[in-house]
Amino acid sequence: MQRLRLGSLTGPAHSAYGERMPSPLGHALGGLIVGLLGAERSSRPTTSLTGLWSTPAVLLASAAAVAPDLDFLWGRHNMETHSLGAAALAAVAVLLWTRGRGVRLAVIVGLAWSSHVLFDWLGSDTTPPLGVMALWPFSNAFYFADAFVFDAISRRTQLPNFWSHNLWAVVKEAALLGPLAALAAWGRRAKGRADAR
Repeated sequence: MQRLRLGSLTGPAHSAYGERMPSPLGHALGGLIVGLLGAERSSRPTTSLTGLWSTPAVLLASAAAVAPDLDFLWGRHNMETHSLGAAALAAVAVLLWTRGRGVRLAVIVGLAWSSHVLFDWLGSDTTPPLGVMALWPFSNAFYFADAFVFDAISRRTQLPNFWSHNLWAVVKEAALLGPLAALAAWGRRAKGRADAR
């Protein structure tokens, strides 16, 4: 068994699953948590749960947390888009888009993007190069926590346990991150009710 860490070998060299990350659901929940914790309070307090999810910062944070996986489109998964440098670029893009008035939103987007990097770093990566290019553009090295908090999501539909494995991975993500998202929503909703009084 070869192991790959910071550009050298960690984890089995070959995997039945062949992928190395949480599902889009896990990433979206991470962004949701960041958005709920960071979004500004409305001048009109929101007491309904549906109002919490429709806050633009919350929606943008969820999208930013999933966005690094767009690198599948050009075949460089877990590379440049999976870095703190890319998170900073996303934050700068928001600042430019808001003409410098959206500093809080830019921080939320940067942190939500960074949650993707964190989750993939903590994931079950078993296909070299292991990890994420977390410090790009300063380093092209791959970093991997070897923690296996999140199960790998398989895209190999021919495997006999494709559905059961992926279902288990998504259930595990929901069990880990769902309560944190619910707690963040509850706190935001409670604050909204207190402000409404």
